[in-house]
Amino acid sequence: MGHEQTSGTWPLVNCGSGSLSSRVFEQSGRRHNGRNWVRDLWVFMERLLTVVWTCLLGSGLALAYSNATSQTAPRPLRLIGCVFIIRTNVTCHWEPGDTPAAYYTLKVQIAPRCYVLNSSPNSSLKTFTCTTSGSSCTTGIGTSTVRICFCISVISHGVSGNVSSAPRCQPGRKEVILPPVILNSVQQVNGAPQCLNVSWSCDLHLFPVALSEIESGDLNSQMEFAEKGEDITQVRNLTVNGLCILVCLFRPDTLYTIRLRHRYQGPASPWSQWSNAVQGRTAEDTPSAAPVLWREVGHVSRDRRRLVSLLWKPLPRFLANGRVVLYDVFCQAEDGQILSDYGSCRKLQRANTSCSLPLPDGRWSCALAASNSAGTSPEDRVWIPGSSETEPPAPVGFTATPLGDSSMEVRWSPPPDLSATGYVVEWFAVREKSSSVLQWEKLDGSCTKLVIAEGLNPMERYAVSLKALYGEQGAGKNVTLHVYTRQGTPSAGPSVRVQQISGSSVELSWTPVPVELLHGFIRNYALFYGTKNQPAKSITVPGHVHRYTLENMPAGVYEVFIRASTVAGTGPPGNLANVHIGFEEISLVMCVVVPLLLISVMLVLMVLLAHTKIAKQKLFKGVPDPSNSTLSHWNPETSAESKRLVVEQEKLEVNCPEVILVDKLQDLERSHIYLHICNPQMFPYLQPSSPPAKASDKGYIRNTIITQSENDLSTSPCIYSNVLCSQFNQNLPPPFLPASYQASENSTACIDDTKQPAGGVRESSVFHFTSSDEQQTFRLFLEELRSQRSAGLLTPSPYITIRQRPPD
Repeated sequence: MGHEQTSGTWPLVNCGSGSLSSRVFEQSGRRHNGRNWVRDLWVFMERLLTVVWTCLLGSGLALAYSNATSQTAPRPLRLIGCVFIIRTNVTCHWEPGDTPAAYYTLKVQIAPRCYVLNSSPNSSLKTFTCTTSGSSCTTGIGTSTVRICFCISVISHGVSGNVSSAPRCQPGRKEVILPPVILNSVQQVNGAPQCLNVSWSCDLHLFPVALSEIESGDLNSQMEFAEKGEDITQVRNLTVNGLCILVCLFRPDTLYTIRLRHRYQGPASPWSQWSNAVQGRTAEDTPSAAPVLWREVGHVSRDRRRLVSLLWKPLPRFLANGRVVLYDVFCQAEDGQILSDYGSCRKLQRANTSCSLPLPDGRWSCALAASNSAGTSPEDRVWIPGSSETEPPAPVGFTATPLGDSSMEVRWSPPPDLSATGYVVEWFAVREKSSSVLQWEKLDGSCTKLVIAEGLNPMERYAVSLKALYGEQGAGKNVTLHVYTRQGTPSAGPSVRVQQISGSSVELSWTPVPVELLHGFIRNYALFYGTKNQPAKSITVPGHVHRYTLENMPAGVYEVFIRASTVAGTGPPGNLANVHIGFEEISLVMCVVVPLLLISVMLVLMVLLAHTKIAKQKLFKGVPDPSNSTLSHWNPETSAESKRLVVEQEKLEVNCPEVILVDKLQDLERSHIYLHICNPQMFPYLQPSSPPAKASDKGYIRNTIITQSENDLSTSPCIYSNVLCSQFNQNLPPPFLPASYQASENSTACIDDTKQPAGGVRESSVFHFTSSDEQQTFRLFLEELRSQRSAGLLTPSPYITIRQRPPD
């Protein structure tokens, strides 16, 4: 089977360009069977592989040739640059070449013209050299000026010989360090508050640049300046065309410290040292912004007025552009009415940041502007709606997050229904015992967060509120949060009080701890109670509860106190309250019954005393008063021997002797007269109260018989008996005669029976015995006494008073 095949052309491959003809294989008018197509593809792949290997081999050979060429040409010694110091020295730096050198020599020649010298040495040129093994060297130039040309070269000395760098010839001032200039003054420019006029000078004999060159701009200059009180300095490039420079780089009414330095022409010349520093202040400018204004609206009074407090923040220095002299307040009603009474908002000085004025009820707007010596600032305005208007809604999602002890972040979302034009965030320390300062910040309507870093302290509660501003509608409702930057433990405990005790239940209440002493949010209260002999028990009460009742408490005396707790811990206990359980009856008796009983007893005693006085006046109306008798002034004359008193008390076994006096023995059976004799212990020294009776042949008796209680002798009337016996027998038995008694011939024994009633009047019975009957009668009297004692009929301890009768 035959095939017709046309001839095809392969493109040439240019390796140098790295391109291959796009047309590799061309076939026209030829049919291929399967075997010829595979063979032609194999031939094509072999030729393509050959081309690739040829290109790679050519690239490798070219790289090897370039490396070999570079290694054969070593780097030469090259001078980098020099620095001239006027009339002192020059210091040059160079790069060592690839040729090894033992040391280098720097050669500086003064040339008459700035052209390259020939290689032949010229001994007539003044040359300065220095040798070093390093890459820099300094050589002196004497008093030569830098205005002349210098040709400088470096020579390396090595084993293979000396190699010199290419010489460089140029004026020395192209690389000179200029001496520092003198800054004379810095002055403000009227009408240009951003500019300062800087004046400087130099020593033209030492300064290598002429004034004409300065004016033509051959100097490059820089200014360093800083605001007073700031550590940050700024450096700016200047164009200097003379000794006086107008620099406009500053802010109005700002004090700056300025320094200046120069260099000649370009970067080849290093900068000079800084000049001396001089201060200057720029001029004032009109304030560039209005003071930020806010308000606090009070309640409507009876005269339909509201006290409105206007608050503003002083303009920052960079916005005030000068010293604010005064503030101006202007208020206007919605209907165009101008306010006439501005209260304390008149003639506000620069130190004022608030004022108050009465506004009639209704919609008003107030504006504030600040003024300085250059002009008045723009005004800021607040709108105050009427009291009857509905407030717009508050922002939503208001949160406050502490960031540290002295900062917090507040976030919120815009109101869902209205577009707010701004927001106001207010915060102040919550206190009970003192007032605090209101802090606030006015923000743009695009803000949704604020970091508060002013006026915050740890362990102090702050009230943070947010309001949205709606343009002329005024401010909307506020939302408030209470926040601590950091909580602590309370520094005091609650003051507990006992409200009521009912049986075994005690109702307690307590006063919350002052907010200044809380240092955190109260989580709960721990109520402790117990007696002295038992451990205290505790009950936990939620933090919002301030009253609690203890029930089913056993009788006793309890001590109660309360402690408050926050997230940081538990504070100290409060005051101690004593509670008495089970003693309310005693308390009732002590408080009610006892006072009533005492009053009743006093009334009864008063009534009894009154009745006793009346009874005495009625019963003892006829009793004579002895002080009014004829004998009240009688004074008997007696001798010392005749006035001896002898008091004898019967022995203890004789309780109450009874004296029976008879006129005659026969009369004893007839009369049975009994006389009681009182207790001698009550009246140990009874004196005679009546004059002696006259002697008679017969004894006589006059007595008053009074019945007395046998059980109460101390309060009953007493009866005294006087027994008078003439020529008393001295031989009476010892039990009946006192040891001190002494009888005489002219003596009379007297037994005086006297009653002493309550009124002080007494009656006495006096018995006189004749000489023949004296001893017999008295003996009978003593026998009768003895018989009465043995029979147990005697009353307790009588007085027997025996007195000696004076002679007739």
